Amino acid sequence: MRDSERARFASDGYLVVEQLFSAEEMARLRERGRELAQPGVALQSASQQVEPAVAEGNASAPSYAESLRKLKHVAAGDAVFLAHAGDPRILDIVEQFLGPDIVLASDNVFMKPPRVGSRQNYHQDALAGFFLEPPEQLVSCWCAIDRATIENGCLWMIPGSHRGGPLTPDQRAQYALGADGSEPVGAVPVELQPGGCVFHHGLTLHGSRANASALPRWGYATHYASARCRPSGDRPRDMARPPYLTMRGRRFPGCL
Repeated sequence: MRDSERARFASDGYLVVEQLFSAEEMARLRERGRELAQPGVALQSASQQVEPAVAEGNASAPSYAESLRKLKHVAAGDAVFLAHAGDPRILDIVEQFLGPDIVLASDNVFMKPPRVGSRQNYHQDALAGFFLEPPEQLVSCWCAIDRATIENGCLWMIPGSHRGGPLTPDQRAQYALGADGSEPVGAVPVELQPGGCVFHHGLTLHGSRANASALPRWGYATHYASARCRPSGDRPRDMARPPYLTMRGRRFPGCL
């Protein structure tokens, strides 16, 4: 990685890497995702989440797969997605930010189906149920399976927002849409071709619009933490989640 790219990540809190994967590799992820998105198909580790509007009966979709918002924790039970999560092309970049000891903290196939794909409000990944300390030691890689555009709900980033540290709910609420539907001041759209990736700091504010287009917007997000992180005391004791997976390097007693 070039010094300029490290500096950009440090300054902006995210880094776009085009064509990290081929279109053929993304087609394979999509094929496997379709197989896992069928009713009654369940991995031991994974869960399916239906779009809220469909689940509440306020919208319909042509098929069950096209009603899904996301597949969560698929890598722990599926070789195809695990291979992507552990791909050296990703880990070599993540290591630049987290060091050599890396665990997979979570992963999601975000599906944002045509017409019914819902908005994701601005948030910081490190505060979204990871419960680890320090929260700064989390980096996400969002890989475009489909072409991601403004029209079908690409990510929007707020450059430099990670430098403000963890935000309270009231502080995050300041980044809501404007009355005219505009994004917050300074927000930047991250449009990607299939195989393009955006790496972002765990405290970088980001969100995505609803998908009002006729095209799907699948993306696979893998979230990595330093293996030296410790579980936060805020984490509920009964919180169910698959074990952290070692992606590279060592594990440490009392840590993740």
